[in-house]
Amino acid sequence: MKRRDFLKIAALSPAALLAMNAGCRGTGSPARRAIVLGIDGMDPFLLNSFIHEGVMPNAAILMASGGLNRLGTSNPPQSPVAWSNFITGYGPDVHGIFDFIHRNPVTRAPYLSTSRVIGPERIISISDWRLPLSGAKVELLRKGEPFWNRLTDEGIPVTMVKLPVDFPPDKGKAKILSGLGTPDMRGSQGSFTFFTDDARSITDTTSGGVVVAVRDYGDNCYVCRINGPENSMRAGNPAMEVEAKVWVDRDADALRIDIQGESILLAAGEWSRWVRMRFDAIPNISSVSAIGRFFVKEITPKLKLYLSPLNIDPLNPALPISEPQDYSSDLARDLGPFYTQGFPEDTKALSRGILSDEEYLQQAWIVLQERLDLFHHELSRFSEGMLFFYFSSLDLNIHMFYRVLDPGSPLYASTDPRFKGAVRELYAQIDRVIGDALSARDGNTEIIVLSDHGFAPFNRSFNLNTWLAYEGYANITSSHARNQDMFAAIDWASTSAYGLGLNCLYINRSDREENGAVPPEQVSDLLLRLKQDLELVTDPATGRRVIANAYITSDFYPGSLPSFAPDMIIGYSRGYRSSWETTLGSYPVDVITDNLDPWSGTHCVDPGVVPGVLLSTVPLSLPDPNLMDMGKSISSLFDVPVLPPGGRNIFRGYDS
Repeated sequence: MKRRDFLKIAALSPAALLAMNAGCRGTGSPARRAIVLGIDGMDPFLLNSFIHEGVMPNAAILMASGGLNRLGTSNPPQSPVAWSNFITGYGPDVHGIFDFIHRNPVTRAPYLSTSRVIGPERIISISDWRLPLSGAKVELLRKGEPFWNRLTDEGIPVTMVKLPVDFPPDKGKAKILSGLGTPDMRGSQGSFTFFTDDARSITDTTSGGVVVAVRDYGDNCYVCRINGPENSMRAGNPAMEVEAKVWVDRDADALRIDIQGESILLAAGEWSRWVRMRFDAIPNISSVSAIGRFFVKEITPKLKLYLSPLNIDPLNPALPISEPQDYSSDLARDLGPFYTQGFPEDTKALSRGILSDEEYLQQAWIVLQERLDLFHHELSRFSEGMLFFYFSSLDLNIHMFYRVLDPGSPLYASTDPRFKGAVRELYAQIDRVIGDALSARDGNTEIIVLSDHGFAPFNRSFNLNTWLAYEGYANITSSHARNQDMFAAIDWASTSAYGLGLNCLYINRSDREENGAVPPEQVSDLLLRLKQDLELVTDPATGRRVIANAYITSDFYPGSLPSFAPDMIIGYSRGYRSSWETTLGSYPVDVITDNLDPWSGTHCVDPGVVPGVLLSTVPLSLPDPNLMDMGKSISSLFDVPVLPPGGRNIFRGYDS
C-alpha cells in the first residue's frame, strides 16, 4: 500500500472503516460470533511503526475502531505465565505457572512447569520386559477454570486452535487443539537430529538436538538410525529406533531416503514433505506413530542431513493433543500432517549453526503456511460462538531476528542485510490474517487481536548465580565444576540464594530445601537486602542498571503461594536478560557478557518494558487493559447470565 492510500484510510471515521468490511451493529447487543486472534509476541511499538509505514492497513482499521492499546502482561512476562493469565483471569498465585521450569523445593531438581507424565501404577516384569497393568497419563499442571467454560455451559460453541498452556487439553465442551507446551515425541520442547560424516565441524554441543556421525560403508549408502521416544516397556527405557538408508548421488547433488517402505527423493537445499515413522514398543503388538521433515543441507563434499524434532502425529496421536480426541485426526485428514510441537520453529538449530539464517527462515515459513491453512480451514466453517486462533510466528522468529532491528545488538553488523526485512514481512503476513478475519465479519461479529507481551533487545547476559557467588550469597567450592549445570559447584550449607529458570530467584531455606542454610526468621531481611543489591547492579560496559525491579514474590502476590513459587522475580532492564547458564544453575566466571546467540530478542524482562497489544472492533471502557481482563471481557460479548471470575470487563457497551 502506498503511503498516500494509507493516509486516506487513516483519515476515515471508525464507523466508515468498519463499514468497509461489514455493517455496524448496535452497541451492546450480544455478539453471535467473536474471532479472537492470539498473536504471541506482537509488540505495540513495532506494530505502531509498521502501521504508520503502511505495512499493516488491516491493523489500521482495527486501530481506528477500538484504538491501539497496550495490554498489560504478566509478571514475569513469559509466555506460559501470560497465557495462563489470559485463560484463567488470575495470576500465577492462582494458576500456578511462574516460569517455563519450576523446581522441586526439596531437591532443587527442575521440571517443566506446565505438564507432567505420570507412569502406570502397576507393572509386571518378565525378563527385560515391563508390562503395564494400568495406563500412564499426562497431567496439565496449570490450575484455574478456563473462562470459556461459562460460554460452553450456556451452549455457546467454542473452538480454541493451538491454545497455549493447555497440554493435555482441558476436558470439557470446547473444541481444543493444544499449542505452546506440547512436547515432541521424545518428551522435549524440540530435539532435532543432524546426520553428517563431518561431525567434527559441529563445535556447539549445547541442547536442542543431537549430532549423529555417519559414514559411507560403500555404494554411497549411509545408514541413519533415528531415535524415537523411550520404550517404557523395556528395562532401562531404551529409545525406540527406526533405520533409514540414505543413498547419495553426488554427481546429481541429490539423495534418496528409504525408510519403512517409503522412498523420498531430495536435492541439496530441499525440504521433504512430512514423513510418517512407526516406532515399535513390542513388535507387531504395540507401536507409536511420529512425523518428521528432512532437510538436505549439503551432499558434496560431505553429507549434512537435518531431521526435525519428531512431532506427535496428528492423524494418530500417541499423546492427547486435542479435545475431543478425534479433532486433530479430522484436521489431518482434511489438511494433511502439520506441526503439533508447541515450539515449531527450530530456534535451537539456528543457535547451534545447524541451520543458517536462510535455512531457518525456510522452515519458519513452512510453519506459518501450515498455520495459515489451519486458520483458513477453521474460519471457513466458523458459524457461531468463539473462535480463538494462536499464531507463534512473530514470537519465535523475532527472538531470532531482533538483531536486524537493533543497531545495538552485538550481531547487528554481522547479519546478512538480506534478512533485515524478515520481521517486516512477518508483521505484514499477520496483517493479512487480520484482513481475513475482517472479511469474515458481519453485523453480529466482533474481532479481537491480542498479544501476551511485546519485545526488547537481548544484548547482554547477566549470570545471576555468578553475581550471587561474588556478592557472598552463594559459596563455590569446586571451581572446575562451575560451568556444569545443576549447581555442581555449590556448597549448599553456606549458600543463601540461587537462581533457576529465566526470572526466578530462590532462598535456600532451612525449612524447605535439603541442606538449606537460611532459617525462616531471616528470610524477610535477606530478601530486602537482595532486592536493594540487585537493583543497584550496574553494567560497567554501559553504565546502565541491569535490573529494573527485583520483586519480592510474597509482596507482589500477597496471600498463599505454592511451595514451588520463587521467592523473588527478577525484572531485567531493557537490553538485559538472565544468561542461559543461569537457567540451569551454573556459575561461569564473568557476571555480564555480550549475547552472541542469534536468540537476540527477549521478553523475559521487567513487565513494564514489554506490554502486549490489544486491537478490537469494540471500544474500551477502561484505559489500562490487562491480560487477566480478557476472559471476562470476551465473555461479555455473549448473552451469558454470569461472567467468569477474575479480571474486569473492559469493553464499552458490554459492561452492564
